[in-house]
Amino acid sequence: MSDATTHPDRLNLGPVQRRRRLALLLAAIAYFLALPFIHSIGAGEGPLHEGLEVFGMVLISCAIVGRSWCTLYIGGRKRHEIVASGPYSISRNPLYVFSLLAIFGIGLQTGSLVLGLLAAAIGFAIFYPVIRREEEMLASAFGAEFTTYCARVPRFGPNFSLWRDMDTIVVHPRRLRQTFLEATLFLLAMPICEAIEILQDGGYLTPLLHLP
Repeated sequence: MSDATTHPDRLNLGPVQRRRRLALLLAAIAYFLALPFIHSIGAGEGPLHEGLEVFGMVLISCAIVGRSWCTLYIGGRKRHEIVASGPYSISRNPLYVFSLLAIFGIGLQTGSLVLGLLAAAIGFAIFYPVIRREEEMLASAFGAEFTTYCARVPRFGPNFSLWRDMDTIVVHPRRLRQTFLEATLFLLAMPICEAIEILQDGGYLTPLLHLP
């Protein structure tokens, strides 16, 4: 246990997380406002379009389960100690990794690989400075302990050869429930994208940009 518990003000991640949530919200609003004017070239023309949508659903589902899994380990502990077991033994930022998978999956709900990659790139552009700022704060709070952890575990990874676990973990049900419910919001992309595609195919919306 680090002496960071005596200096909780040194590890106040709240403002950083609030800015991240605001940036994601604004990006999501812009994304869904732009979707009616974007259309997949292969929409309704074979298995590739449908396959990308299904793959996107799988990624979103994995992200929901994965984020909940990560919360089992880090919920309520991040301010007080370096979590280095379970998913955090193979990646320093597994929550962000799973979030990027979900964002990529959301982009694939249009049936466009280009839009999926673009959505993931925007998500990464939002997450990366947040991750760097969090790491600076963790390094300041935990010192050599965090530096050693960073030297062993990749920022994204995952490096499965590093896997280590604990015999028991303390679960915070409220945090787990909150993370799960927030992650399920990713599922809204499926009906929204499907509705937009139906309106486009019916001639009610006119796409201005066609992407593969």
